[in-house]
Amino acid sequence: MFKLQKKLPLALGGLLLLLIALLAILIYKHNLAVYTANLDTRPLNAGLCRPVRSLEPAALTEHQERLIASAIYEGLLCYDGSSGELKPRLARKWKYSSDGKTLTLELNDKAKFHNGKKITAAAVKAAWEKSFSSSKEWSNISMFLTIVGSNAMLDGYKQDISGIQAVNGSTLKIVFDQPNTAFVYMLTSPVFWVYDSSQESGPAPGTGPYMLKENRENQSILLIRNEKYHQGTPRLSAINFTVYDDELKALEDYKAGKLDYLDSVPFDQIKEIKKNPDYKERYISRPLLNTYFMVFHVNKQPFADGYLLRRALNYAIDRKAINDTVLGGAYTPARGAVPSGLAGYKSEMSGYSYDPEKARQLLEDAGYIVGDQLIPLSISYDKNEGHRAVLDLVAQQLNQIGVSVEFSPMEWDYYKKQLGKMQISCGRVSWYADYPDPDNFLYSMFHSSKIGVSNFSAYHNPQVDKLLDTSRRQIDPEKRMEYLHQAEEIIVDDAPCLWLFQKCAHKLVGPQVASLSIDSMEMIDWYQVELRKPDLDDREGKTGGERKKI
Repeated sequence: MFKLQKKLPLALGGLLLLLIALLAILIYKHNLAVYTANLDTRPLNAGLCRPVRSLEPAALTEHQERLIASAIYEGLLCYDGSSGELKPRLARKWKYSSDGKTLTLELNDKAKFHNGKKITAAAVKAAWEKSFSSSKEWSNISMFLTIVGSNAMLDGYKQDISGIQAVNGSTLKIVFDQPNTAFVYMLTSPVFWVYDSSQESGPAPGTGPYMLKENRENQSILLIRNEKYHQGTPRLSAINFTVYDDELKALEDYKAGKLDYLDSVPFDQIKEIKKNPDYKERYISRPLLNTYFMVFHVNKQPFADGYLLRRALNYAIDRKAINDTVLGGAYTPARGAVPSGLAGYKSEMSGYSYDPEKARQLLEDAGYIVGDQLIPLSISYDKNEGHRAVLDLVAQQLNQIGVSVEFSPMEWDYYKKQLGKMQISCGRVSWYADYPDPDNFLYSMFHSSKIGVSNFSAYHNPQVDKLLDTSRRQIDPEKRMEYLHQAEEIIVDDAPCLWLFQKCAHKLVGPQVASLSIDSMEMIDWYQVELRKPDLDDREGKTGGERKKI
């Protein structure tokens, strides 16, 4: 009896422990199921820190607008940031003619608009022509102008662009006045994204992985999954974009777990974020195709015939010190006209290092007296505290080699007009790539045909023009890049600009986000993004297993 009584409590105790363990597992599985269901249905919450004014492809002017619209609309081709190559999207293949004057594209016959209509060559032509006629940005309009008939439509003589031809339902042909092998890269630009232009009211249906569900005065924008997307079912059920007026408030909400993605980290917070081990796996940074520089009008004094002066000013600037002091390390020093991150980036380009002694020697060689008599230099810029902080340090460094600086701040709209009228002898410019190819940084800014359009230095070198024209005729990618490299070397040596920085992306993602990456155009492939589901090992604190994803 005694032994029996002694064994019975042990058996009951073991049974009780087993029941508790089973109950704990059941509770955990229930909580995990609820948690998982929440991830299956809740949107990814993204925070943007600049105003959104439009989501129409032809009207996009800011990065945050392009970021949202890229989930709704697509182009015929897309840019693969990891390989630096073009990949099929709404077009499945493409080919140039041997003379570079015709581009033929075959469309993806599986792609449909959000309203169920099939994508056709005629629909692409109609969308492009509507964007061309409605865009107010010359940078958008100019990308069409090598196409036969574009100028006639621009001037109002024709209702369509004759060089954009719908050969049949799935074949589109583009005919150019002059060879333009760079045009295929232009097709990644938002102005060439495709939408159903026949819909007259409301946002035009796109073809992307997500559809616009709700837009609350461009402050809160909800996108839902396109279940019939031609690449397959997107991973996220929805994306909710919140637009903030205050970057610090957005960062605060991210830290509080209210955001899965923060598109902009304040400059003065970057160093702290980098040092914090909690954000080591969540912080994203990479160089962007966005350059920051000062342009010299080579036909205005003191830069006319001022080759040595222009080079001296480039050698006088300590770009790293300026970046560390006022930009929080958010940029990288620029070495030439073409930024890193492009297939055509020339890593061995020496560019201009910080060498004040060489700068002084070049000034003396140019006939300037360095000492008590300072060389006057007027720098114009669009009013902005950040720009002024950078230019103040530029002025200090130039003063050290005997160059005095005067500032001429202007309101942005007026400043932009003055640049276009070629009225500024030295001014600040930031160039964001319209398309991911060196042509956009060389032909656009330094070909003589672009003077007064996007060539703000009035730079005209016949040898450079010839190399850039030849590159647009060359259909062999390697040979084409050789011509672009030669052109850049000459341009950098001529120094029509003082190249300062290349912008970098600084983003934060939440702990549940997977497969989110930023390419050098500062874009995200929203189709690939996922919210992660924890498995049992994760919940128990083990690190050996991979997390499951949706």
